[in-house]
Amino acid sequence: MIRSVELKDIDRIIYLEETYLGESIGKELLTESITTPHLYFYTIEEDLVIGYIGACILAGETEVLNFVIDEAYQRKGYGQTLLNKIIEESIKLSSKKIILEVKVSNQKGINFYKKNNFNIVNIRKNYYKDGSDAYLMIKEL
Repeated sequence: MIRSVELKDIDRIIYLEETYLGESIGKELLTESITTPHLYFYTIEEDLVIGYIGACILAGETEVLNFVIDEAYQRKGYGQTLLNKIIEESIKLSSKKIILEVKVSNQKGINFYKKNNFNIVNIRKNYYKDGSDAYLMIKEL
């Protein structure tokens, strides 16, 4: 089931971010973000929250801020379902493109985005807290 992120989801989302992304945007920022106009945060759950996606949709552009699926639920269509929700919202709000960053070492993520017609357009050096680089990827809508 997909729904908007609620306050009760924050601790689980932080766990997923720290476990699978190596860092979290944090409780304060997540709490503030889920009530901010132009920010869209959705979760997907089975018996518990298994993933979420957050995006800013503003001025004809969508930026995916964070996106994570519990490893036990990867490759089962849950990530695709969440990404499709952001694509639908983006089109509804007249966004022309979706941009995101992904760790250059995250081959599963890169393959997933390429399958969804994202293209690598640049590298952002030392983008992550651990010093890793990120690919900037764009999907035209």
